[in-house]
Amino acid sequence: MTCGELIAAADSLRPNQYSSEQKLRWLHRLDGQIRRELLETHEKPADGEIPEEPAAYTEQTKLLVGFPYESELYTAYLFCQIDLHNGEISRYQQSLALLSAAWRQLADSINRERLPQKAAAWKL
Repeated sequence: MTCGELIAAADSLRPNQYSSEQKLRWLHRLDGQIRRELLETHEKPADGEIPEEPAAYTEQTKLLVGFPYESELYTAYLFCQIDLHNGEISRYQQSLALLSAAWRQLADSINRERLPQKAAAWKL
């Protein structure tokens, strides 16, 4: 899924005043977090490398996480950002619960499929 497709889907579910550029920055930040906290802490996938992180996201940029986790994870993240910046705390808490569940499902999947990277051994 591309960023543009996801933004269009999220906007149809929750209309808002935030620009596509702002949402692209939010998606870029989330992918960076996924890359550093989930992907780079585990061995590389059997099917190849982790895609290189672009300097900035455009509407044609392919999102880092694919099916079946992409829709729930990214949509919940955009909803969280929208609700937070709108000051809608009860909606934010609901969106955050959905995001937490989607994050956990992705993390569990990565933990099932790949071993954690080995930590450097301490030498005294």
